[in-house]
Amino acid sequence: MPLNPPPEQTGPFPCDIYERWKGLDLKLLPIDQTDIKILCELLESARMSNSEIANRLNITEATVRRRIKNLVEKGIIMKFSIHINYKLIENTVKAYIQVKAATDKLDVIVKKILDHNRVVACYRVTGEYDLLVVTLFVGMGELQEFIDTFLKMDGVKETQTQIVMSALKGVPWTGI
Repeated sequence: MPLNPPPEQTGPFPCDIYERWKGLDLKLLPIDQTDIKILCELLESARMSNSEIANRLNITEATVRRRIKNLVEKGIIMKFSIHINYKLIENTVKAYIQVKAATDKLDVIVKKILDHNRVVACYRVTGEYDLLVVTLFVGMGELQEFIDTFLKMDGVKETQTQIVMSALKGVPWTGI
C-alpha cells in the first residue's frame, strides 16, 4: 500500500516524511501509515501527550503508547528533543568547512574536531576533501579564529570555508 497523506488534509500534509516516502510501498518500510502519522505528530511537538496524539489521529491512547515504545525500541525514534532558534539568541554564523587531511593523521584530526564546542556535525566525504565540518559560531571573529588557529593543527593540509548567508530550506534544530 503506497503512503498517502490523510484524505481530510486540504493542502499538502505538513509533515516532511509524507513527502519523503510518498509512493513507496509500505511493505518496504519497517513502519506503517499509523506509525508515520504518530511520527508526524511528534515532529510537530515532541511534548504532545499520547492522549492528545490519539485524539488527533482517532486511535486509542494505548495504541499510541505501544507504537511509540516500539519505535524507540527499534531505534527509529532516537531521542525526543527541542529545536532552538539560535538566530534569536545570538548573531549566529553557520559555516561549512571542508578539510583535506593527511591520511595517517585523519583519526586524530577527527577526534579534535568532534571535541570542539562549535562543531555541530562532521562527515567523512568523497572527493577532493576528506571531511565536511558543519559549524555554528557566535560571530565572524570566532569563525576566523577557528580557521586561523584551531584548524592549523598537524595533518590538516587545506581547508575551504563556505558561510551560509541565508537558509532557503534549513535544518530546523539550528534555526538556520
